[in-house]
Amino acid sequence: MGARSRRFAMVALGALGAAGVAAMIACEAVPLTAIGASIFLQANPGFVPANGGRALVTALLTEPAGTLVPDGTEVFFFTTLGSIEERVKTVDGIARTFFVSDSRSGTATVTAFSGGTAPAPSPTASPASSALADSATGTGNASISIVIGSALPATIVVTASPQRITSPRQSAIIANVFDEFGNPVQNVPVIFSLDATLLEETLDSGGAPQFTNSSGQAFDTLRTKAPVGGVQKEVTVQASVPAGATPGSVVVFVN
Repeated sequence: MGARSRRFAMVALGALGAAGVAAMIACEAVPLTAIGASIFLQANPGFVPANGGRALVTALLTEPAGTLVPDGTEVFFFTTLGSIEERVKTVDGIARTFFVSDSRSGTATVTAFSGGTAPAPSPTASPASSALADSATGTGNASISIVIGSALPATIVVTASPQRITSPRQSAIIANVFDEFGNPVQNVPVIFSLDATLLEETLDSGGAPQFTNSSGQAFDTLRTKAPVGGVQKEVTVQASVPAGATPGSVVVFVN
């Protein structure tokens, strides 16, 4: 074979190799999806506050035979409000991702699909049933609703640790603030207070607002100057918020 023939053969092989690589890349680009799969979709919680509220969205995919889809099956997500990861791969038949709210309030319709046509968003699911979705149609898609809004405190649960003061002469007071759905409410000002007739007990906050953290908890400390071993008395610590919830309280025993 002459030099010109050898060069031609090398160019031809190089072109074939490039085509083969391109074909392999094209194959890799095709996502593994589940044709005819049933999707069970849920969100926890079903209500999140605006501006950064998060809900765990879980999609369980089963094949027509009832078996779990293979690992690596891609599930596509989209939402009418807020944001969510667009593509998630399954592990043990489950794809998990987080929905994150933005500054807009309302009801977000979150849809998951794999191997089927993405359905038109439908806000038919109510907040009370938003944890469940289309789980047995075999169409490869399902939708749920997540309510987004400014969370209002509905319940305040107050605890003390310890609830009986002996030594040291103090107790940690914790106010847990929840919305109507039982979710913790953050960045809420909580006012701790005592009966005005008490002379030996004080709160570290001095009546200043203590804001709840990401777990919906606000903290204060009750201290007493009562002599150790004296007559036992009951001290009620009350926690209240500006509006939207009945104050909560806890009784602390001092002796």
